[in-house]
Amino acid sequence: MEWDGLWVQAHHDVYLPSDDTFLLACAVEQAVRPGDRFLDVGCGTGLVSLVAARAGARVVACDLNPHAVALAAHNAKENGLDHRIDSVRADLLAGLRGPFGIIAFNPPYLPTAEEDHVEGLLDLAFDGGPDGNRVVLRFADQVAGLAKRPREILVVHSSLSDPAPLEAALGRLEYRAEVALEENHFYEVLTVRRFVLSR
Repeated sequence: MEWDGLWVQAHHDVYLPSDDTFLLACAVEQAVRPGDRFLDVGCGTGLVSLVAARAGARVVACDLNPHAVALAAHNAKENGLDHRIDSVRADLLAGLRGPFGIIAFNPPYLPTAEEDHVEGLLDLAFDGGPDGNRVVLRFADQVAGLAKRPREILVVHSSLSDPAPLEAALGRLEYRAEVALEENHFYEVLTVRRFVLSR
C-alpha cells in the first residue's frame, strides 16, 4: 500500500495501517524536528517510522511481534530510509536505550473481552484489556523508568475507552495533555493525544 509517497508491504500477522495509523503519522510529521531521536512503539509495518525518518529523525522502530520488526526493516530499506531506522524487538520500552526526544505509540486501545481476541500475533495489536487501558498504563509505567524522559509523547486514543487513566499516569510524571489531532468516524472518535513534559 502507498501513503503520502511512502510504500509499505503488508503481512497477515501485522496490523495493516488504517485510520489511526494515518492520524498518528500526520501528528508525527508535525512534531518531529530534524535530528530528533524518535521511538515508534508498536511500529507494525513501520509507516510512522518512515514518516519520522523522512522528516529527519533518527528512528528506533520497536514491536513485540517479530513479523512486524522484520517488516518494518524491509519497508525502511524499500523506501531508502534504512540508514535512519533501526528495527528492534521489544516489549514496549523494555530494554531500549535512549534518550528519545519523541515517543509515538499506537497502542491496542479497544476494550477487549475474551471472545474478541483474534488468532495469532495480530492479537497484540488489538487486545487493550477489559477497559482498553491495560497496555497504555503499562507503557506509562515504563516511561516512568526512563533515565531521561522524552519532551513529547504522542498516543492514539479511541472514544470507546477512557483517556483519564493515561492522562493521570503521565500527569504524575509532569506531562500535560493536549489534543494534537482528532478525527470523527461513524463508530468512534480517534484522537492523537500529545503529552508535553512541563519541566
